[in-house]
Amino acid sequence: MSLPGANSLAVLLLLLLSTWPTCPAAHNITAILAARRDMAEFSRLLTSTGLADDINDRNTITVLAVDDAGMAALRARHLRREALPHVLSLHVLVDYYDRAKLHRLPGGSADVSTLFQASGDAPGSAGMVEISERRGGSVAFAPQEEDDAPAPAVLFVRSVHEAPYNISVLQVGAVMSSPAAEAPSSPESSRHRATDVAHKNGTRPGDDDAAADAPSRGGDGEGDRADGGDRAKKNGAIGAAPGGWAFLLAIKIFMVLV
Repeated sequence: MSLPGANSLAVLLLLLLSTWPTCPAAHNITAILAARRDMAEFSRLLTSTGLADDINDRNTITVLAVDDAGMAALRARHLRREALPHVLSLHVLVDYYDRAKLHRLPGGSADVSTLFQASGDAPGSAGMVEISERRGGSVAFAPQEEDDAPAPAVLFVRSVHEAPYNISVLQVGAVMSSPAAEAPSSPESSRHRATDVAHKNGTRPGDDDAAADAPSRGGDGEGDRADGGDRAKKNGAIGAAPGGWAFLLAIKIFMVLV
């Protein structure tokens, strides 16, 4: 026998829980790059510098990813520790560009802001990247300098992942850099960045820097990729659960009351 008013209460509860706000799973750059074993080093450095979190927090973003062969040239340059996030953030455009859009640039070129410029550490116009379509259909990305001096460009290779107007991951043939990105940061900026990364990763300031400088584990990196893949699956799954649990709870309560 149902209790008085139980049916009405159950219906009201179902209506409330059916509109319970869910947390849609946001894009996860680590999960996306986990599918590309040849980009393990790029993915690892995005995480150790805290840029992966910055990318995941953005609604619209384009990541210019570099494979392990291209990252070898970056390691050989022995950059200052504080310069590494700046160089990597040049590869994160705060706008959406997929393969099709690269070939529909107004006038054949576009100047796009990056996370380096958004950080406030880039002087003047440094931190902007010019995208240009060249003869033969190739597309080049070149960082802009404060004095408008020409900078070496890198070429678009292929599209890795496209989620229209949300996130695009494009492979480029080499690492971009510029004197502004490689210049020493102010002590205040460096400490602030290190502290932010440590808080996000649950470590002490300095631990992530050591991890960024440490070489990848030996062999072909299967252990790193397996661990990264597990983390990616866990991170990618976050978000869909609240709505599902709310619905199951509503069904159980409904069955008890009615």
